[in-house]
Amino acid sequence: MKSYYGKCACGNAEYSITLPQDLSCYTPRACDCDFCTSRKVEYLSDSAGRIEIRSVLPLQRLKQGSNQATFLSCPTCATILGVAYITDKVSVGAVNATCLVDKAALQPAISASPKQLTAEEKVARWLMLWSSLKITEHG
Repeated sequence: MKSYYGKCACGNAEYSITLPQDLSCYTPRACDCDFCTSRKVEYLSDSAGRIEIRSVLPLQRLKQGSNQATFLSCPTCATILGVAYITDKVSVGAVNATCLVDKAALQPAISASPKQLTAEEKVARWLMLWSSLKITEHG
């Protein structure tokens, strides 16, 4: 397992993602919805990986589409750090690969179209692809 780091534009929020393979083995997913394309977000996760998002202030939480996933952004600069699906039984997510310090090591992003999936199909996909998630906020 190897850890990689990313941060928002202003540096108040950051994340680490721990992956079982080298970063060069991963292809981020670029969601084709208006929300993600306007922010140029590309998602990275591995079901065997771990993500920790840390912020000096409480993160901003946004809902889009089916309102099941929560987009996590810096409250200061509005950079999307990642997306989460959290219930009382599970906490999984994906990070915004464009924030990675080593993003040049990634494969080029591929387009994904989750808006074509039903709400149930989205959750099943997230549980299959996303990493375990821990969020630490201060402030």
